[in-house]
Amino acid sequence: MQPFLFYVVIYSRNFVESGKFYSKIGFNVQKHKHGDGDQHFVCKSGDTLLEIYPLPSSDNQNVTKNIKIGFKVASHETILNQGEFFRQYLYLPPRKTEWGRKMSLIDPDGHIIDLFEF
Repeated sequence: MQPFLFYVVIYSRNFVESGKFYSKIGFNVQKHKHGDGDQHFVCKSGDTLLEIYPLPSSDNQNVTKNIKIGFKVASHETILNQGEFFRQYLYLPPRKTEWGRKMSLIDPDGHIIDLFEF
């Protein structure tokens, strides 16, 4: 069996806003906690989990930087038609690429999120 991506963890200084951001993309964002660990958000994409952990402003050890994550979505317009929320995060508008139509957002912590239409 070939390896496959199981989970991705990002750390967020803008925890609540990040949960809202990924929820508005279309993920079912849930609060979660493992035993005595920190409460965090988790959302599932196929067999892959995206986990978002809160990061105190004093913690510079666990900062996630320069991360780019790509997702497939049904429609860019559905996302952009949610009012001003996503306009503030728009990095590159929808455009044709060799892999299909792509739009890029910057999440509340500066991670680039590429959205490809199905």
